Amino acid sequence: MQRIKDFEYMNVYNIQGKKLGSIKELYIDFYNGKLKGFEVNRRGLKKENFIEINSIITVNKSLIFDNFSKSQGLPFCKIKGMDVVDKCGEIVGVVEDMVIDTSDYTVKGLIISSGFINKLIRGKNIILFNQMILGEKFILYYGSYNVLLKSMPHNFAKGDCYEET
Repeated sequence: MQRIKDFEYMNVYNIQGKKLGSIKELYIDFYNGKLKGFEVNRRGLKKENFIEINSIITVNKSLIFDNFSKSQGLPFCKIKGMDVVDKCGEIVGVVEDMVIDTSDYTVKGLIISSGFINKLIRGKNIILFNQMILGEKFILYYGSYNVLLKSMPHNFAKGDCYEET
């Protein structure tokens, strides 16, 4: 699982090995919970700057792709900072980030924060993608508060072993 910050400013290369820029924005299909592609920040006034998920060859420390295509989906910047409201109309938090499964590029959930002090004390909440509805002004969360996941800061000691899957 990765977050948007793992993709931001990632270098983008074509299959010939030429660096074309870096990732600027992620586009999602909110209703199906899928990542649609990436917008690339390119030098100059290039019109082609969207990489569809099907064109990606590999994503590691950099992204290698086959060809550009036409942009599609909802840019994450449109929902970042949007209020998340529960069934009673109470604000649960504000959208901060997204959790993405890179094996099939599905969006598993949104990371929300309920303020600076709450973030320090309690951490951030992760709400699952299948428990929300996107509105024009806010996101409706209709899930259970008993199942809210937490994203807490952690430190790895030098001797700890950590493998990415």
